Amino acid sequence: MPTLLIGGFDRAVAVARKLIEPTRDRLSAGLVEGGVMNILRGCMMAMMVAAVGTMAANQAQAQAKYDEGANDFEIRIGNNTPYTGPSAPRLSFLGKTVAAYFTKINAEGGINGRKIKFISADDSNDPRKTPEVVRKIVEEDKVLFMGAPFGSSPNATVQKYLNDKKIPQLFVMSGTSRWDHPDTFPWSMGWQPSYEAEAHIYAQYLLENHPRGKIGILYQNDEFGQSYLKGMKEALAGKMQIVAEAPYDVRAEPNVDAQMIKLKASGADILFNGSVAKIPLAAIRKAAALGWKPLHILSSNAYIKPVGEEGAEGLLSATYMKDTTDPAWLNDSARNEYLAFMDQYMPDADKTDTLITYAYGHAQTIVQVLKQCGDDLTRENVMKQAASLKGLQLPMLLPGILINTSASDHAPLEQMQMMRFSAGRWERFGPLRSGIDLGSVSESFKTIFQYGTAKRDLANKLNANTVTLMTGSFGSTYAQIGADLASVLDSGENLRVLPVLGRGSVQAVADVLLLRGVDAGIVRKDTLAYLERKDFASNIRNQFVYVTKMFNEEMHVLAPKTIRSLKDLDGKTVVVDLPDASTFVTSINVFERLGIRPHLLYIEPRLALEMLRKGEIDAIVAVEGKPLQWLSQVRDPNLHLVPVGYEKPLQEEYLPSRLSSADYPNLVSDAAPVDTIAAEAILASYNWPPNSDRYRRLSLLVESLFARTAQLQRPPFHPKWKEMAVKAPVAGWTRFQAAQEWINRNVASAETAAATSAVAEPPRASRPLDRDDPLFREFLQWRANRANAKR
Repeated sequence: MPTLLIGGFDRAVAVARKLIEPTRDRLSAGLVEGGVMNILRGCMMAMMVAAVGTMAANQAQAQAKYDEGANDFEIRIGNNTPYTGPSAPRLSFLGKTVAAYFTKINAEGGINGRKIKFISADDSNDPRKTPEVVRKIVEEDKVLFMGAPFGSSPNATVQKYLNDKKIPQLFVMSGTSRWDHPDTFPWSMGWQPSYEAEAHIYAQYLLENHPRGKIGILYQNDEFGQSYLKGMKEALAGKMQIVAEAPYDVRAEPNVDAQMIKLKASGADILFNGSVAKIPLAAIRKAAALGWKPLHILSSNAYIKPVGEEGAEGLLSATYMKDTTDPAWLNDSARNEYLAFMDQYMPDADKTDTLITYAYGHAQTIVQVLKQCGDDLTRENVMKQAASLKGLQLPMLLPGILINTSASDHAPLEQMQMMRFSAGRWERFGPLRSGIDLGSVSESFKTIFQYGTAKRDLANKLNANTVTLMTGSFGSTYAQIGADLASVLDSGENLRVLPVLGRGSVQAVADVLLLRGVDAGIVRKDTLAYLERKDFASNIRNQFVYVTKMFNEEMHVLAPKTIRSLKDLDGKTVVVDLPDASTFVTSINVFERLGIRPHLLYIEPRLALEMLRKGEIDAIVAVEGKPLQWLSQVRDPNLHLVPVGYEKPLQEEYLPSRLSSADYPNLVSDAAPVDTIAAEAILASYNWPPNSDRYRRLSLLVESLFARTAQLQRPPFHPKWKEMAVKAPVAGWTRFQAAQEWINRNVASAETAAATSAVAEPPRASRPLDRDDPLFREFLQWRANRANAKR
C-alpha cells in the first residue's frame, strides 16, 4: 500500500473507517461461505479502501498549508523568558502563565484540532544569553514562531535575526516602540501600550491638572527607561519645565539614593518614576526618608502594591487591565473565569498579581491569531492574521479598550486609564486616554513640530522668475490645479510656474516652511488650524501666510449601507489616506471634534476599495474636490455615501456642502442628495520679507494669477476654479502682503466703477439661492469670520 503523508493521516483514517466497516463484514461472509468470488471481491474492496485513504490524505494535505513548526497535530511556539537571574522568581510566572493557558486550550481540544507545544527557555533576562537561546529554539526545536517573549533589551538582540529569517516575533512583552516599525521590522509586534504612549498619557494629565509644576524624572538608563524619558519630553513639548533627570544603572548601582537626593535638590514638585522591579519601592522609601512629598507618578511596569509604605498614599499610575482586587469587578464574569483558571492551572500563584493577568492576555491574543489562521499555518499567514486583529476585546482588558492591528500598525493597545493609590489599593479615575496623537504618524507633522527658524540659500537659485508650487498626489485635485496654473501663467522668461507632485496638505506645509526651492503650496485651512490648536509649530502665524482662498473640498465617506452616520463609525476601521495627505488631517480633526474614535488605517482611498467590498474595513474617507474620478466609477448596490451633518463643533472650520446625482450618479439619487461638509483649500507661502528675492517672485505669481482668474474659471480647466474667492479672508491668518496690496488697488477701483454703473442700470430679477455658488460660499465664510470676531 502507498505510504500515507503525515499531514493527512488523521483525516485519511476517519474516511477509511467509514468505508472499512462494511468491507470487513463482506470479507467475513465470504470466508464462511467458502466462495472464492466473495473472497476476491473482499480483497478488491480492501484495495479500494486503501486507495480512498490515500486520496483523502492527499486531499487534506492540499487543503492545509504548513511551514516548519506546524502540522495536522501540533503547533510549536517558541519563547524566551527569565526563569533565573535577578528578575526571577516573579518574572518566571510570565512564561508559566502562558504555558498554563496553552495547557488549558489543549485540554479543551486545541486549536482547529491541533495541540500547542510551547517551548519556553530561560535567558535570565540577559541580552548576552538571548541570541544563543533563541537560535536553539528556532534552528533545533524548529518552532513556527516566537510568542510572548519577555524583555526589551533581550529581544532587541534577536529582532534582526528573526526578521531576516521571516519568523514572527509576536506580542513581545516589552513596551519600547521598536516593535511598532512594520516598515523596517515587518515580522515583529508588541502588545502593550508603548512606554512613549504611556508617558504621553501622564503628560496629558499633568498639563491638564498641574501645568505649573516642576518635573524631576528618575529612569532606568536603558531602552526601557529612555523610552519613558523620550515620551514625556515629546508630549510636554516645552509646556512644562523638566528641572532634573536622574538615570540609574540597574546592574551597577545598588540603590537610587543619590538620584533621589539630586531630584529633591532640583526643586521638583512632581516625580515621574520610569523604573521597574525593586526600584519603585526604593524610591518611595527614600522620598519619605528625605521628607520629600512630590506628586509621584509610577510607570505601569512598576507592578507594585505599596501597602503600608510611608509616602504611598496618592501615588499615580495608569492601567489597561482589570485588577482582581478592585470591588468594581467582584461580580464580573471575566474576573471569575480568570480566577477559576488560576485555581485549576496555577493554584500556587498570586491571584492579585497583575503581571499574571498581563501574561494571560498575551496567551489569549496568540490563541485568537491561531484561530484566525485556520488550516493555513504558514509564517506569512500567522503574521498576516496578527496584523488583522479588529476590535478584539479580551476579557481582562478594561471595557472600551480594544486590540486593533493592521499591516501598518503593529501596536495592538494604545489606551490606558489613570489610577491613584488610596486606602491600600489602586482606584481608577478619569476617562480612557489614548497615548497616540494621530498627528504623530505623519512624518511631515514631526518635521513641523521641530520647526524653529529656517534660512533659505538664495544663491543656489538659477531661474530668477521661477516659482515652485507644491501640489498633491498624481491625479488629485491639487495636482490638476497646479497643472492649470502652469498652463495659464507660464510666460517664458517673465514667469514660470513649476508644479511639484506631493502627498497633500500636511507635506505641503512642511515643504513650504523648510524645503529649499518650494515657494508656495496648496494647503487646507483646517491643517493650519490643527497645527495651531495642537500647538505643534512654534510661531507659525508669523511665518506662514496665505495668498488666496482657492476652493472647497468635500468630505466623502463611502461605507456599507448599514453605516448611516459618522457616529456609526465609532470603534470601526476606517481608511483615511496616507499620514501626509489632506484627507488624513480633516478626518482626524472631524472625528476628534465629534468625539468619534475609529481605528484608522493609512492607505490611499482608491486602493482601499476592494478591502471595503470584502468587509476588511468599514469605511473610506476621501476629502477632495468633487467629483472624484475613482469614486465616480463605483457601482455597488451595498455601498453608499454617508451623510456628514453640519454640526456645531464643525462650523468653525468647515462649510456646509452637498453631493448630488450629477456628481455621483451611481451612488446618489436625484431625489436624495447627500449633505456633507467642505474644507477650504488655500494657496499659501512662507512670509518672506518684502525686500527679498523670494518675495519678488511670489509677487509675480500673485499679479499673474489674480489677473487671469477669469480665464482659469472657464473650460477646459478644473471646475473647482469657479469657487476661487480672491477677496475672501482666512480668519486668523495673515495674507501675503503683495496679495493684499493687489486687492486694495483693484477691489477699490472695481467698486468705484460698479457704483457708477449702478446709477443707470435697472434692477435685475432675483434668482434662487444656489448652495454651491461661490458668492454664497463667500457669504458663509464672511458670516463665520464675523461670528468669530464677536467672540
